Amino acid sequence: MVRLSPTRMLSAAALVASFFLFYRIASYFFSARGFDLVHETPPSTRSHPGTDVVLGEECSPFSSGVMEDVVVVIKMGASEVASALPAYINRLGRCRIDLLLFSDRDAEYHGFKIIDALRALRPEYKYKNPDFDVYDRIQASNGASAKTDEGWRLDKYKFLPMMEITAHIRPDARWFVFLELDTYVNWDNMYRFLSQFDPRSPHYFGSPVWPPKKTVFAHGGSGFVLSRGALDKVVARGRMFAENSQSPGTHLFGKDVSNMCCGDEVLAQVLKECGVPLRGYWPMFNGEKPATVRFDWEQWCEAVLTLHHVQDHEHDQLKMWEATRKRPSKPLTFEELFTYIEPHLRDRADDWSNMSEDMAFKAPHSASVSFDTCYAACLKDAKCMQFEHFGDTCRLSHAIRLGHPQKPEGNTKWVSGWVMDRIKDFQEVYSPCKATHFVHPNP
Repeated sequence: MVRLSPTRMLSAAALVASFFLFYRIASYFFSARGFDLVHETPPSTRSHPGTDVVLGEECSPFSSGVMEDVVVVIKMGASEVASALPAYINRLGRCRIDLLLFSDRDAEYHGFKIIDALRALRPEYKYKNPDFDVYDRIQASNGASAKTDEGWRLDKYKFLPMMEITAHIRPDARWFVFLELDTYVNWDNMYRFLSQFDPRSPHYFGSPVWPPKKTVFAHGGSGFVLSRGALDKVVARGRMFAENSQSPGTHLFGKDVSNMCCGDEVLAQVLKECGVPLRGYWPMFNGEKPATVRFDWEQWCEAVLTLHHVQDHEHDQLKMWEATRKRPSKPLTFEELFTYIEPHLRDRADDWSNMSEDMAFKAPHSASVSFDTCYAACLKDAKCMQFEHFGDTCRLSHAIRLGHPQKPEGNTKWVSGWVMDRIKDFQEVYSPCKATHFVHPNP
């Protein structure tokens, strides 16, 4: 019989503990995320029991009335009121959406009131703050020309006042979807998603951004969602700094916003202090548009909730494409969205960057010499789906991406290529999706 000394027993225990720790970490970072299956027609929401919901049609699910307790909150700069808001309102068409519009200046557009998110902010926040010199110039313009290249400096100050003002103006709403004018939303999928949760509980959903040693926050441009339970907690915390039942939006929750990066990060800090951490649902909340999405096994059978950086003409093109879907009532997935960009993929595209980024070879590596040597390097990598060559650089990608036009810069010319056979093989392995996935949150 072998006897273990206390030292050996401790060493063995430490080894076992290290193994399990490594296993947990490896599983967290490298294994596939769990998911729930999405029903094509979800059950009626708690607030609308027994309501028949028709999806896949214009204005659905708003036309069914099941989204009447959802407020869509748009944040924009003063210059966007004239440049981008008209097209956004036009896209809404006949849809009856409860819309709140926030900007840097009070205004009105076709019956829609635009609220100055910073109007009630107390003077001490603006005094000797150079960021608010921009605000003063916008107010002085009197609407004649609110365009400024520095309006972005005010953006981070809007988030917290917006929360109190929104809660005050819409006291009976249950869900709050915060967007920007270039955010695309698949409202059918958003309804399917929100119907899983109780709005009375505190929820904060979005696409996570992970700043080093700071609070994880939802990327504002990708859109984020707060439940009534979460917003009530924010308002309750706000009372520690000011009376906000009659005069919302007068303070910044004790935060030195002037020295912080972004408003969405500031909001996440306040929510965390309220006991409401982010539940991250990337890739469903997505910061890319169809041309820049990385299509791979992580973004294939998952439902599409939002996309970002979608310009007006791209919104129109997406709307036309959606009208041709064979089964519009079916949840939109990345697998189906891929068919939107697939016709543009080819063996070679000149003056084009397909945004390959997983591996890079620079001179004097042989792959960097030409388009053909870069192609050869891609073929040697069994995971490579596409590649691009420019100057003395060859880049490979393990995902499929369309990318964008890229004009030559001096003598540097961009040429991209896709390995079409491998793309077809990928589709044969992963398609068709047996069901639509709602991924489990991370974090």
